[in-house]
Amino acid sequence: MTNAHIFFMVFLCQTPMEDIMERKTKLEEIEALRGIAFLAVVLQHAIAGLFVQPDMSPLSVSLGTTFLGLIRFAVPLFVFITGVVLFYNYDRSFQYGRFLKRRGQQVVLPYLFWTVFYYIWVSLRSGDAVFSHWKDLLHVLELALTGKASYHLWFMVMIIPFYLLFPVFRLFLSGKRPAPMNLAVTLAFLAANLFLLEALAKGVFQSDQPILNTLYRFLDRNFLFWTFYFVLGGWVGLYYERWKKAVRSLWGISLALTVLFLIYIGTKIAAINQGAAAGDYLASANVTGPLKPLMLLATLAMLPFLFYAVQRLLTRPTKAGLTLSLIGNYSFGAYLVHAFILRYTNLLALNYLGGLGVYAQTLISFILCACVSVGLCIGYRKMRDRWRKVYVGADRGMAG
Repeated sequence: MTNAHIFFMVFLCQTPMEDIMERKTKLEEIEALRGIAFLAVVLQHAIAGLFVQPDMSPLSVSLGTTFLGLIRFAVPLFVFITGVVLFYNYDRSFQYGRFLKRRGQQVVLPYLFWTVFYYIWVSLRSGDAVFSHWKDLLHVLELALTGKASYHLWFMVMIIPFYLLFPVFRLFLSGKRPAPMNLAVTLAFLAANLFLLEALAKGVFQSDQPILNTLYRFLDRNFLFWTFYFVLGGWVGLYYERWKKAVRSLWGISLALTVLFLIYIGTKIAAINQGAAAGDYLASANVTGPLKPLMLLATLAMLPFLFYAVQRLLTRPTKAGLTLSLIGNYSFGAYLVHAFILRYTNLLALNYLGGLGVYAQTLISFILCACVSVGLCIGYRKMRDRWRKVYVGADRGMAG
């Protein structure tokens, strides 16, 4: 199978989170969690697009951004899942060259395709010429390196270094070491991550030097600020069965802490909008910014309950569980395309559904975007499989 065949098979919808050739027992909870994370991302972006309407009441903004804080776990959960799957599947030795090649085909190539897609789409919307000068190629390269082709592609710039540096992380965490030592390493990464986030909050990362200033402008997509979630996922991947048992005991504490964090967040946001003529969305949403120590701790508190809830949901086949797993299976491609779809579902909500109110607008736009994004991926995969059966004469998995 040529690299071109592999590229067209994965650029839209293939989930790149595990190596199919070396996969062990499938982690059912992880597939459903991936679906939850995708839905949370789409809902976050729907809220961000619709709660900035003028003259929004302080109460509406406060409620919307407090709920936004509840679903901010999405990106940390994706990073956590990446750590879980990599350390679970590669707990023994592995071939780094083969690993990088597969990740390049499954992650980097799709990212580059969608970088070009969003560059062309944005250029056409703004009336700019597409690739009219050789400097446009440099611009696309800059977009690829920074994730600025679309607001959601920063995630790709952040996640790719974890694949590149996976052997380094395996030096810190190893199934060959005692579990307490691996736990100590994980806690050390937590402390280091909190230190970095606290320094970021205090404005330490500022400089008049051009190079440093450029680096500091993109700290939100610097993998160092997300490292703890990956290492925590790695620790869980090494002791997956123990983790599943542990969350059955911890879920109650986790739920209680989540409620307390939510109350605290809601109180802070309400104070921002108190007495105002209109709600301040940007200031309210900033309370739950993902790179804040508060949100790291809140996400950490929520994880056991979230995992336990999925465990319970999957104890027997249900429509909800099967739907989440289906969404999780197509979440990578759906994530890449959803910003394009959301642009039009939000416009539909703003232009034709204004009488329903912002909550209904957000819900409808969210559902439409999620369904269309996943539906496109399902349709693409069916078309791909049909083409392979007719023209290739084989019906094998992607890495076959």
